[in-house]
Amino acid sequence: MKMTIKTLLAGATVLAGAGAANAANLSFAGGWPPNSAPTAKIEDYAKAVEEYSDGDVTVRVFPLSLLSFSEINAGLRDGIADVAGNLLAYFPGEYPTLNMLAEFSELVELEEFAGELSSLAFTGAIMEYVMNDCPACMDEMSAQNQVYLGASSTTSYVLQCAVPLTGTDDLEGKRIRAAGAYWSRWAESVGATPVSMSVNETLEGLSQGVVDCTMSNTADFVNFGFIDVVDYVYVGAPGAQFNVPFTMNKDSWNGLSDDAKAAMMRAHAELAADIAWVYIEEGRAGRERAPDMDIEYGPAPDDIVAMNREFIENDKDAIAEIYNERFGIETGAEAAAALTESLSRWTELTKDVDSGEELAEIYWEEIFSKIDVASYGK
Repeated sequence: MKMTIKTLLAGATVLAGAGAANAANLSFAGGWPPNSAPTAKIEDYAKAVEEYSDGDVTVRVFPLSLLSFSEINAGLRDGIADVAGNLLAYFPGEYPTLNMLAEFSELVELEEFAGELSSLAFTGAIMEYVMNDCPACMDEMSAQNQVYLGASSTTSYVLQCAVPLTGTDDLEGKRIRAAGAYWSRWAESVGATPVSMSVNETLEGLSQGVVDCTMSNTADFVNFGFIDVVDYVYVGAPGAQFNVPFTMNKDSWNGLSDDAKAAMMRAHAELAADIAWVYIEEGRAGRERAPDMDIEYGPAPDDIVAMNREFIENDKDAIAEIYNERFGIETGAEAAAALTESLSRWTELTKDVDSGEELAEIYWEEIFSKIDVASYGK
């Protein structure tokens, strides 16, 4: 029945017969809308897979039609689709270690890592750690019948507000939309009320005064229309980024030849870079439009930035304790230290990047080209 569903919905049966061992027609379940910038990059990825595999592997992209983000994990596990951007934050019980690592994206707001390109460094650091040094991450993927093929990150989350903030005192009592656990903890720490609200509901929430601010990434400022209802954007707090892994059905992956797997790895280096870079570009576009909309767009007040960095210094230890208490994970402090050290190297590697193509080469050379595809994901 699963194979029938997959064939009907995706046309994505891996051809593993003796005469077609190298060929596969795969499906990519995209959770982004059809005309969005991420979907355009996924279409480019499909072309790259076909090119690097010399036509032996093709990918058909289904933007927001085959599986929604909330359905992707089960859909990949059961073989309804082959590949997807899997929002693991939706599945905390299935991916506790990977979600813990994603929360350490808060580290990019520390002074030594902060900057417009910090998401490029964190993307590299977390991919390198997961693919080489995190057996628990591999076990979580395998338990869901999936293989981790890299990830990408949004730009950092900033305060986008309908009311002005002149300092930390102004945060007390404010109702602020929070996208996840980190942002809820941050809001509570400053005396604000975190409001759990999907990104699709946030525009209405801001326009009707249900929330005073949203903690959202700089690309969503334009993509979800917040530019039409906010008057202030404060950069430098609360920080952290939403990490989006790309995962593949394990049976589909292991049905490929080693050459086809290598082609997939090459294309995934580009996909990770392209998605991260398009968020940078969209964030820049929003910042450029803000003055014409009479929106105050700039650094958060100094005391908010200072408070934010102090919060992160303490919270990185809290993350380890939270995941130890909830899931029995004992490697949180070790992972935080490893990612902090790795971020130093990745910040240096990505500090002068000025295109997705350049970033893809770095990801390929530093991570993907070093993966032994014959044993990876077994």
